[in-house]
Amino acid sequence: MYYTPGGQRRYLTEEIERFYLHRGFSGQMGVGERPAVLAIDCINAFTNKQSPLGGDWDKEIQQINRIVQAAHKAACPVIYSHSYYDESDQGLRLWARKIRGIEALTMDSKEVALDSRMATRKSDLHLFSKYVSVYYQTGLLKMLRENGCDTLFICGFSTSASVRAVAMESPQYGVRPVVPAEAVGDRDDYVHRSNLSDIEKKFADVVPVQAVVDYLNGRGGNGRKKGRDDGNLG
Repeated sequence: MYYTPGGQRRYLTEEIERFYLHRGFSGQMGVGERPAVLAIDCINAFTNKQSPLGGDWDKEIQQINRIVQAAHKAACPVIYSHSYYDESDQGLRLWARKIRGIEALTMDSKEVALDSRMATRKSDLHLFSKYVSVYYQTGLLKMLRENGCDTLFICGFSTSASVRAVAMESPQYGVRPVVPAEAVGDRDDYVHRSNLSDIEKKFADVVPVQAVVDYLNGRGGNGRKKGRDDGNLG
């Protein structure tokens, strides 16, 4: 703990972490029997730095591709979600008053198309989402149920919005959320780091990308295998 020149009390990051751990936060949900990978908004509107919605996420795309390629080898489902704008939706028209850039996300635009750098296959699944939660009014939960998936590796953009929303909602459907830390990003690094920390404390397991890749590689394409004996990756 320390004090600012103005006399305000501040706590060190280590002190805050100990505070939460002492009170039972930051537990581990682990992985289940069969995972899927969800890559959120790896679309041109988000990955083009010149786009109003874009961020500097070249490194994150590389990390997402590592996970996607490992999932392909392990015969685990890969799901790409695409945000889009529907002018007839009253809620989206209201939201566009806050973020004007979403109006460019029309279904027939290149903005909604997947970034050409993504390691996609024809067998990958795609869904289109109008709002922050990829579960809302989409087929995500049905896809997971049909493929027998009880674990979701959540990648993509942005950490403070859709990544966080999916991480928060997954447990209520009995789905274990895992966020590979280097495979998600936000437009503001402080916002990214603070949200990732909060997600780890309350909603999902936040683990290194390498741990996810190692786990998927260890499956050997046989469909079902647990992680460690306790189900944890880290």
